[in-house]
Amino acid sequence: WIQSLLAELGPPAREELLALQRRHTTLAAEDFATRWELGAEWSGRVVALWLGAEGRSVEEVIAKAAEFGHEKEELSSGVVLEGGLLHSLATGADVGVEELLPWVKALTAAAAGSAGGAATEAPTASLYRVDPSNHFLTAADTSAPLDSLGDEVRLRIASGRGVGSLNTTFDFASGESGSGVPLLDGYWERLDDASYVVGEGVARLNPRLYLIWKTAGYCTPYHQDVHVPPHFTLYNQTSGASAFHFLPLLLGEYATLVGRRDGPSRLKELLQRLDREGVGEVATLGPKQMLLILPGGAHGVYVPRPALQLPPPARPLPPFRLSVIRAAELFVAPVCDLYERLLLSAADWATPLGLSEREAEAEAATLDAFAAVQQRACAELGLSRSDWTFFATLLQRRWDAAAEAAGLEGANRETTIPL
Repeated sequence: WIQSLLAELGPPAREELLALQRRHTTLAAEDFATRWELGAEWSGRVVALWLGAEGRSVEEVIAKAAEFGHEKEELSSGVVLEGGLLHSLATGADVGVEELLPWVKALTAAAAGSAGGAATEAPTASLYRVDPSNHFLTAADTSAPLDSLGDEVRLRIASGRGVGSLNTTFDFASGESGSGVPLLDGYWERLDDASYVVGEGVARLNPRLYLIWKTAGYCTPYHQDVHVPPHFTLYNQTSGASAFHFLPLLLGEYATLVGRRDGPSRLKELLQRLDREGVGEVATLGPKQMLLILPGGAHGVYVPRPALQLPPPARPLPPFRLSVIRAAELFVAPVCDLYERLLLSAADWATPLGLSEREAEAEAATLDAFAAVQQRACAELGLSRSDWTFFATLLQRRWDAAAEAAGLEGANRETTIPL
């Protein structure tokens, strides 16, 4: 279905995808995880370009979702868990800033140690800050100094402006005896035992666990988790509450686009229409409850405000200080094995977009012109082919350093900066 969307894109979108494809072919990507990440980036860009095409209507998006089968029941985005598994895995206790800060400090220190961070660098924590006027937008700065994190979170709670962390994690394959966070250590022990019983041929536990914490009013726009290969996610709400809204994949991605591009009013109109048409489901979790996120759809998450007055039959939310979720990912082994074989055996894995005759001619002409310039440079400077490779590598590193210093992200990093 990605190829189907791709076939409908115009020349400007194709040129953007070709540029991304060229960048991917220059990267050292010999392992499955890296190739999956790059492929997910490229496919996600195809979806975004199709959804963002001028004049794209919600009717077209709904029709495409139906054509691709995204609305089928077996592609549901998530289910609330009940029964014995819930009782053996779930826990719950109200958590505030005082309890949270030691956990964040322990996980931040562990992450810095595994990354070999310099001891002289001031430690920072992952922190996303929502725009008060549009909760689908976040501030560009996604970190906070660890020594002032508590003060900022308390201020945000008092002002009602949402903040949260989606990247406070610990890798249990790092060789450390534990994370220093009882919530995560206990979760890992139970899930590790359960995955052993299930067997690696069915599911494999990702050793990286997440401590997802947010204040009331924080919103995570609709998305599909494709940062790692196909997986289930087990969410245990341990403190506070989270409202999950599940939508078919294309419609969820479209809702995020509308919310960010057109604003809250247009997003409200879209969501009300989908609700009237019976599209999507909502599940609100409280302490000691668990949710299984499935690989097929999209979901958005909102931390409701306890004072919010909801119409019947909704029940009032009990007061809480922070929303805290511990999350684990279980890879779907047969599907991951299939993609691993395909990605590692395909010589053209980084070039899913074939060139048209015109595009191939243009690329060949550019290569000829580039070669002529480089040959003249080698002749003028007396460089061998090895010398050329060496200095080209140094130049690329210099460009990367300049882009990082300028704060450029994504496609903007590809701009050649005057040095």
